Amino acid sequence: MHLNKINLNSDIAEKDLSFFETIDAQLINKISSANLSCLYHGGSEDVVFKALNYCKTKHVSVGAHISFLDRDNFGRTKINWNKKLIQEIVKDQLMFMHNLASNINFPLTHVKLHGALSNMACVDQDLSSEIVDVLKKNYPSMILLAPALSELAKIGMNCNIPTALEIFADRTYEDDATLTPRSINDSLITDPRSAKEHVKAMLVQEGIISRYGNILKTNIHSVCVHSDTRNSVEISEQICILLHEMKIKKAALPEFF
Repeated sequence: MHLNKINLNSDIAEKDLSFFETIDAQLINKISSANLSCLYHGGSEDVVFKALNYCKTKHVSVGAHISFLDRDNFGRTKINWNKKLIQEIVKDQLMFMHNLASNINFPLTHVKLHGALSNMACVDQDLSSEIVDVLKKNYPSMILLAPALSELAKIGMNCNIPTALEIFADRTYEDDATLTPRSINDSLITDPRSAKEHVKAMLVQEGIISRYGNILKTNIHSVCVHSDTRNSVEISEQICILLHEMKIKKAALPEFF
């Protein structure tokens, strides 16, 4: 089945004003949905608010990019969790972003996990269930942007949360559909044309392709380019070229539901 639309997303407002002006703003010009830092892993309120306003002018849908409280390690360190902690960090970050967006009458459309919280939820049914439970009780119509074939995605769909499935332009995969750890050489794809071919292969094959060449069939709604990946702007440009070549329309996440 030929895809006629795809979402292009990026994690935005995770760093300082200089990074926003040189990288984030250029990415917002290319993407259709932005995942904005809720300050638990990086960024500042001023930068997040600038990003919100710019996304509004560019008609880019915005979501909360939530993580463990871990600014020292950019949210990439695994943390022991319990139900109370998960409820608190998810509610707090969603409320922060909802309030900021409300200040400019701009809707918050989705939520996406960051770093260690995401990696852990992708393989931990209990953690994923706690996160989805908070969403279902407090934000039942909010879209969950989740890695394709992850436990998080499966539980989101099973609980009837609107769930968008994403693949990563700038990361390689293992045979179980998890991301190759950053500690392994070549786990990051920083060459723009290589990233383009990586995404093209997955869209054509309608599935994740592991670094060993195995195809893991899945629906795909969104492609992510991490803002802090080297050459992220150039990678996003190549993905836009690819979508044009494949006659696939870029679409904001709400257009899928």
